[in-house]
Amino acid sequence: MMGKDAILNRLTEAGIEDPSEYITFHGLRTHSMLNGTLVTELIYVHSKLMIVDDNTVICGSANINDRSMVATRDSEIAVIIHDQEFEDGRMNSIPFPCGKFASSLRKQLFREHLGLMNIRDDINIDDAIIKSFYKDVWCARSKRNTEIYEEVFQCVPTDKIVNFAMLKQYQDEEPISLSNPLLAQEMVEGIKGYLVDLPLNFLCNEDLKPAAGTVEGIMPTALW
Repeated sequence: MMGKDAILNRLTEAGIEDPSEYITFHGLRTHSMLNGTLVTELIYVHSKLMIVDDNTVICGSANINDRSMVATRDSEIAVIIHDQEFEDGRMNSIPFPCGKFASSLRKQLFREHLGLMNIRDDINIDDAIIKSFYKDVWCARSKRNTEIYEEVFQCVPTDKIVNFAMLKQYQDEEPISLSNPLLAQEMVEGIKGYLVDLPLNFLCNEDLKPAAGTVEGIMPTALW
C-alpha cells in the first residue's frame, strides 16, 4: 500500500487527488470482557475473498505465490465462482445486472461488518459505490468506530502516532478502559459492527528500513 508501485501512489501519479474516492483500507475489530476487564483485538481472517462487480467471487485460503499456486507444493485451495443467474441491481445509481450469489454474499458481509445483522434499519446496501452509502455509511461508520476504539483503548497502530517519541508518550497514558471502566462500557455502546480504518500513517515520520548490519539490511530495499 505504501511502496512506489503501490496502488495509492499509482492513483496519485495518475492525477487522482483523493484516492479514497476509489479505494479505502479497513480492518475488523471487536471488544469484550475478559476476567472483568474490557479488552479489544483485531479480528484475523485467514481466508481470502474478492467479490467483483457483484457477479464474480474468488474465495479460499490460497495466496498469490508459488507455494500456494503450484499444485504439488501446498494443500490450500481457492475457487472462482461466476454467477449464472442475475437480478436487477444498481452501481452508482445506474441499472446493473447483479449475480444472485455474489451480491447476496456481499450484502451479508456488509450487514455483518456494519452491525446491521438482526436489526431493522433503513440503510440501503444494494448500491455499494453510491456516495450515500460508500462515503456516508461505509466510510463514516468505519471512521466513527475507529475513533471510539482509539479513545477507549488507545489502540496501536494508529494514525495519531507518526514517530517513536509520540508512541512512547501515547503508551505511557492509561486508557479509559482501565482508568474509567464504567465510562468505557458506555462509550463502546456507540460502536456499530466491526469495521474500522486501517492506519496508513503509523510511524510515517520514522525510517523503518532494517539496519545496514542486519541480515534484512542486505536485502533489496524494494522488499520493505
